[in-house]
Amino acid sequence: MKKRWKCSLCGQIFEGETPPVPCPVCGAGAEAFTLLEEEPAATKPSGRWKCTVCGQIFEGENPPVPCPVCGAGVEAFVPVAEDGTVAGASDRRFVLIGGGAAALSAAQEIRRRDRTARITMICGEGIIPYNRPGLSDFVAGEADFEALAVKPFGWYEENKIRLICDAQAVSVDPEKRCVRLSDGRGIPYDRLLLATGANAFCPVQGTEGAVPVRVLRRFADAMELVEAAGPGSRVLVVGGGILGVEAALGLHARGVTVEMVELGARLVGPQADDEGAARLRAALEQEGIRVQTGCSVAQVTPTGATLSSGEEIAADLVLVSAGIRSELTLARQLGLKIDRGIQVDAWMQTSDPDICAAGDCAEFDGRVAGLWNAALEMGTVAGATMCGAKGAAYRQPVPATALSMEHFTLFSAGRLSGEGLREVVRQEGERYRKLLFDGGRLVGLVAVGPFEGAAAAIAAIDRGAGEEETAALLG
Repeated sequence: MKKRWKCSLCGQIFEGETPPVPCPVCGAGAEAFTLLEEEPAATKPSGRWKCTVCGQIFEGENPPVPCPVCGAGVEAFVPVAEDGTVAGASDRRFVLIGGGAAALSAAQEIRRRDRTARITMICGEGIIPYNRPGLSDFVAGEADFEALAVKPFGWYEENKIRLICDAQAVSVDPEKRCVRLSDGRGIPYDRLLLATGANAFCPVQGTEGAVPVRVLRRFADAMELVEAAGPGSRVLVVGGGILGVEAALGLHARGVTVEMVELGARLVGPQADDEGAARLRAALEQEGIRVQTGCSVAQVTPTGATLSSGEEIAADLVLVSAGIRSELTLARQLGLKIDRGIQVDAWMQTSDPDICAAGDCAEFDGRVAGLWNAALEMGTVAGATMCGAKGAAYRQPVPATALSMEHFTLFSAGRLSGEGLREVVRQEGERYRKLLFDGGRLVGLVAVGPFEGAAAAIAAIDRGAGEEETAALLG
């Protein structure tokens, strides 16, 4: 039997007579490796790969590189171990209201645990589940819908998952256990999941005669944007978060003249520090995208927009990227406990224990995560709970962001601000690294420039690794 070696920095396991030095995942030296005992049955490789940046799981002998969802490189992938679950069989009816990441991961988990149950997904957008973070690639002309689809249509047929794309869920009768559709059909259920997602928040209102105001949340939005903003047109992007930046880059790639305004003092506030944000701004402006911070749109006009500073911006269209609001219509109708989202426990159960919720509509521990990887984790836990396996409790994943331009890359993970954090910084030309520690434990990281330690960084933050263990992440 081959020896097995574990890298204590990134957690990756390798086979061979000697450990691979340096570690191919995180670059750690020989001192980071420990020899493992014989592999237990529960940790045998499954032919499944998880991207630690976005949380998506893929099947195959090798991981898909770059990640089709978030664009992360091979260093972000870790193998998924089998957990010993044996699929049962039943005639239970599982109905999942939603067609996003949470609903799809719930369907996968249900089918993994129950090979004969009836699974119905009601896809409110009228299309099969797709990679929402990849909409900017579609806008840029770098991906069509087939490339955005998380699974091909045939996969649902193979896994006996019924898709309803020609109607929406408009009401739920919890006593009769039936979902009523917009075309009058009733879909009976034994277990129900609300994965209704969220809607784009748009604080900028258009007026009659003014240029159009658009958002980029759904595939239909992307189609409208591509139709309205062709090469040579001018677009003002309102909002400098990561999605706003990606949208601006997608439009720029189409030959659109783009300007950005951000109310905050800097771009990508939650996903970078001051230095990382400043370098990103410089990279965008080098591409020809003008950026203004500390201001907002006061009024949309027939020729563009007037900013709070009084400046007039010429534009043919205004694209707003200002966050999301959970879709709560059905939750309110059902009388579920809600705040910013549908309140759920660690097993994704709502105030009605017969109904689960997951994804951007769900609020756990006072927060709506609004992240793709969180939606995937929530959906997996919800699927297990709906099958009766309440032992799988939800843990909020480490938030991570990967942004890649032709001459600029930014990766960040974890908590990047707060009182009492100690910073360790290294700068070498275009390469910039910052590690943030709380009580001697790593809680966050910012990396500008090529970075091969994404999976290692996320794993180190997740377990609260100490400074000595994480020194290699500064390289």
